[in-house]
Amino acid sequence: MEHATPQTGTSTQPIVAPIAGGMAGASVGLGFFSCCVFWWFPFSPILSSVGLLLGLISLYRGAKGPRGENFALGGTLLCATSLSLTITLNFVLRYLQWDSLL
Repeated sequence: MEHATPQTGTSTQPIVAPIAGGMAGASVGLGFFSCCVFWWFPFSPILSSVGLLLGLISLYRGAKGPRGENFALGGTLLCATSLSLTITLNFVLRYLQWDSLL
């Protein structure tokens, strides 16, 4: 009876460290939540700015998910979209409603 040969490879090793994966996941979560509450002006831009910062740090570090997913890029795009949407709508609607800009 022959023994099975052990598989060589790193299929069970995680691709990213838990902190880097958590930062990328936090970027996605913060971006999604800031999109959901985009009308809360001082709160939503803060959430999306922090998520954008975490996503950019994760992109710089090259963080990938366990199967190669690029959560950092998705979170960065989601936060950038939410931040631009919030800032644009807030200032455009204030201008159209003849309110003060600040």
